[in-house]
Amino acid sequence: MTTALPATPVPGLSATLRAEFATWRRSAVTYLPLGGLAFGLVNTAMFLSTGPGKDWKDVLGYQNLWAMFVGPMLTALLVATATRIDDTARGGATWYRPVRPPYRHLSRFTVLALRSLLLNLLGAGTPLLILGLMNGAQRVPVDRAAEAVVVPWASQLGMLALLLWLARQTPWSVVLGAGFVWTMLGVVNAESASWTVLPFTWLDRGALPVIGTHANGVALEAHSALAGASPWPATLLGALLAVPFLLLPRLHLPAARAARQRTAPRQAPTAAGPAPATAAHARPGRPRVLAAVAGTLRGTSLTWLCPATIALIALWLSWHDPDTSIQLFTLLVLPIGTLVLALVAWGATGQGWRAVASRTPGAARPALALTGVTTGIAALMSVVIALVYLAAGIPAGHAWPLALTGTVVGAMLTSFTLWLSIRTTQSVAVVVGIIGILFGVLVGGTSMQQTLWPLIPYSWANYLDLHRMALTLPVGVAATALFTFGITHAARKAAENS
Repeated sequence: MTTALPATPVPGLSATLRAEFATWRRSAVTYLPLGGLAFGLVNTAMFLSTGPGKDWKDVLGYQNLWAMFVGPMLTALLVATATRIDDTARGGATWYRPVRPPYRHLSRFTVLALRSLLLNLLGAGTPLLILGLMNGAQRVPVDRAAEAVVVPWASQLGMLALLLWLARQTPWSVVLGAGFVWTMLGVVNAESASWTVLPFTWLDRGALPVIGTHANGVALEAHSALAGASPWPATLLGALLAVPFLLLPRLHLPAARAARQRTAPRQAPTAAGPAPATAAHARPGRPRVLAAVAGTLRGTSLTWLCPATIALIALWLSWHDPDTSIQLFTLLVLPIGTLVLALVAWGATGQGWRAVASRTPGAARPALALTGVTTGIAALMSVVIALVYLAAGIPAGHAWPLALTGTVVGAMLTSFTLWLSIRTTQSVAVVVGIIGILFGVLVGGTSMQQTLWPLIPYSWANYLDLHRMALTLPVGVAATALFTFGITHAARKAAENS
């Protein structure tokens, strides 16, 4: 006679919430809101670089880039990051536990919504706090400051729920792409007369009267209807949009498609030996190091970050004068891009570096290949973006110095950050990069460049006159070679210590 096992109790909502918070503790999802702090500090430096004589309305107007693009995209990145971690770990075995799907979905939404709130608090609140403490005329009233944080966050909840629902049946790359499309549609149509029936406009419409600008960053006119509009109708619509997506069930996809999305099963070895392509790569004396390193980076966020950056610059240039917008690339996009590029590259390869170094090529050749691939990406991006500026209308005499200087300085900053990440930690590289970017903006964007420009390499891409290029280009090439040499030595030590 057998005894039936007691039924496993089904966790309630509170237990599911506690488990969800514990799941993401010390993960990238927890630390991603620090990106809001980094942007807030850079935005503060950019505001200070524009000179004195501004009041609190100008401070709010400088929140446009955060409210319209950076904040929503970082929220989308939160969902995509959680999706990728969950898919890679196959749910950490939680997919097969007796938890009610609505509880699991609501718990995930709650965790990410609170992370998004922290993200907006750091991204929008940091400039308001710092600038208000520095100058009484720039101190934003408390109610407007609270709206500058709460309105963008609440408006993003509908998009967050939409992306979270998509994440239940699609890969993380689709989630991120959907977030980008939703954000762009919101920016382009935010001031449409039909905004009440266009859900993507609810993402941005409420923030415009709070920050006092049009969607393109131009200050609202005194007679504009948006200037006196209430931000709350659009904000509440954006928040309520989350309700239907929280209630929607997961789509039932074909089993084969779902398997491809959730896992990438390895091919079982056969008695006949490896496949011909595998055998070709496995032949002794023929290691394809460069191809292997490039393949490692192919599945990272670089595959969407690079085209998204080009699209963002092209969108910006469609609204702004390209000659006066060169600093957007030279002082912000290039330094931040090289920082992210090096961090993503080492993050993708560093965990298995000991195994890489134990193979025939050793650690030096893969390190050189990694340096070559990353600096090559930085150089290619600089050339493509210079062509975008050329197509937007800058003279050819300005385009070639922009491409050449961007290539050299981009390679230098990328190799420096990569060396620092390998030699120390990625946290140190992030801190050094943020400080360097801030000083680059403060010096390169103000009159301080007249005397301090040789001391701040993060601002060198901004100097396109032949007099200063005669110094920055040779020094940049020499520094890249020096950091490449340092990377090979640091990579050997990293393999020994990992």
